[in-house]
Amino acid sequence: MSKVTFHGLPAWVGAIHSPTVCDWWSDDPAQMRWDRTLMNTIDLAMTPAAATAGRIKPAQIEADDFTGHGGRTTIGPLFPGGTSIGACWVSDHYLTKLGGKLRPGVRPGVSGHDYEWTFVQYFDGEQHNRRFYGFHANLVDTQNHLSLVQLWNPGTGAGSAKPAGAWWLDLAADTDPSAPPLTKNKPAPVMLDKDKIAHLNILEPKAPPFKGSFAFAP
Repeated sequence: MSKVTFHGLPAWVGAIHSPTVCDWWSDDPAQMRWDRTLMNTIDLAMTPAAATAGRIKPAQIEADDFTGHGGRTTIGPLFPGGTSIGACWVSDHYLTKLGGKLRPGVRPGVSGHDYEWTFVQYFDGEQHNRRFYGFHANLVDTQNHLSLVQLWNPGTGAGSAKPAGAWWLDLAADTDPSAPPLTKNKPAPVMLDKDKIAHLNILEPKAPPFKGSFAFAP
């Protein structure tokens, strides 16, 4: 079963090599003295859509698709006219390719857990083409096949913020089947189906912890 994990990071484009290939910083370059050695090269055409179309394999995906094409990445998608400051959702393959140079996760000064800036997408098998987003959650109650689950808005799960609400969910149908199950009254991550999120009063689409050159509260 092919599954790709994506991590949402802030992005500043520093150099353009082709209509889809660019170098980018994952932190404000003004705070890093515009050090070009800290930039990373990415091909924004190596996306889930390209894999679904058969142009590349899922294991070759580097970034999620552009927001206008159903994804979460906001830089690009085509240069030189594309957006140069925004978000880049990168794959585990891309992080491995960089050999540890780029580290995902919550940036200093921002609340939340790393998994709140993560999602997974399947490309075959029973979960074919499904997406599951990471949220901080707490299982409150269970009745028959339904569970009452509290969910926090993205980026607020590790702070003092209250849950965005509580909803009755079918955890067997609405969450990533490969993720560990929730335990009652023990807050933990949950990977929630993209289509299910659309019916909840919770922030979605998710944004990385920074946008442009400033931090913001999701």
